[in-house]
Amino acid sequence: ELLERGCNVTIVEKESNLGGNSSKATTGIAAPGSSIQKAAGVTDFGSDLTGEGGAAEALVKNGPKDVEWLTTTLGVSSELVLRLTPGHGNTPRTIGTKTHFPGAVITYAAIHVLGQVAQGKPDRLQIISSARVTKLLTTGPKVIGVELTRESGAVENMKGPVVITAGGYAGACERGSVLAKHAPGMVKFPTTNDERANGDSITLGQAVGAGTANLDKIELTPTAAVLPGQADAQFKVVVSDAISGAGAKVLDAGGKRFCNEMASSKERVDAMAKSKGPFRLVIKAKQAQSVQWLVDFYTQRKVMKKYSSASELASEMRVQASVIESALEGGDALYVAVVTSALYTCAGGLTTGSDGKVLNSTGQPIEGLFAAGEATSAPFQKLWSVSGIPLLYSICSGR
Repeated sequence: ELLERGCNVTIVEKESNLGGNSSKATTGIAAPGSSIQKAAGVTDFGSDLTGEGGAAEALVKNGPKDVEWLTTTLGVSSELVLRLTPGHGNTPRTIGTKTHFPGAVITYAAIHVLGQVAQGKPDRLQIISSARVTKLLTTGPKVIGVELTRESGAVENMKGPVVITAGGYAGACERGSVLAKHAPGMVKFPTTNDERANGDSITLGQAVGAGTANLDKIELTPTAAVLPGQADAQFKVVVSDAISGAGAKVLDAGGKRFCNEMASSKERVDAMAKSKGPFRLVIKAKQAQSVQWLVDFYTQRKVMKKYSSASELASEMRVQASVIESALEGGDALYVAVVTSALYTCAGGLTTGSDGKVLNSTGQPIEGLFAAGEATSAPFQKLWSVSGIPLLYSICSGR
């Protein structure tokens, strides 16, 4: 967007490659009223998503247009599919991809396009990787640039308005971290975030007086995989909600269903907290055909395991086969993942105005400083737990 508007841009990336946590997104982007819905004959105004006021209404109205702009600009429209995912009732409105994870498809397409621009027009776009922004430069209350440290240890200053998009803070659980300070009760959970989500956005912003909100609001996913022999591992892989949308059921230790698998992540996590694990996400082979590449991917990596029948799974669980057959309404071949709750996304962050300007602790904009995506505090909480909404918000707030 900035390049299209004639701005010269420098991207500073702390890792060796661009992409961040979004490159691992497994489910897709919720986009009511999208062209892919219309092509499928689905009329959707997203009215069920607008209950938290003006910000939610604006997201539903503008977000899908921003998704269309992004996917068209990146040339990935032909790779998109429409999926039904949890939190959206019976309305298929989540944009996924035919093969590979949607986060990877869209993110790597963006990386490719940006790389071409940087190579062909280095005066317009510079990409600096393996460099960490250590300080925001200021003149009085105005932000005028950044101080960054390269991998070599060299320190340099860059001048200009700053947009913070360094993500959330659910990947750093150690003492003194943003998570431990503001949501200490969440530290006990494993996380699906890696070290990139370490709270840099919050630390940088607060150092120049930025306000924050809802830092205790961390969303848990109910489908973090427990790999064989790695029950105590801090990092967990997410099993895509597209599998739940295809018909998967969640069973408790006794082989019974205990929740609505199409409810929001919060509702499913709350139900797990009141039930007895270990929990298993189970999808029948026939249902899995619509997401076959996903279950094949997970099976190859031992995230899921294939069983020939409900009887085989029941034998491993030491329950009656009839219990599982009743829960699944059948007993043919199955794909199964052992799952647990884990840290997923952050609904808290830097406070911003509707124009993306970061606000100080008194609610006044900080000149020269902007933020987007998970670096910011989402202006809604309940909606954040609906699948595909955090990505929609990241795209919309970023644009």
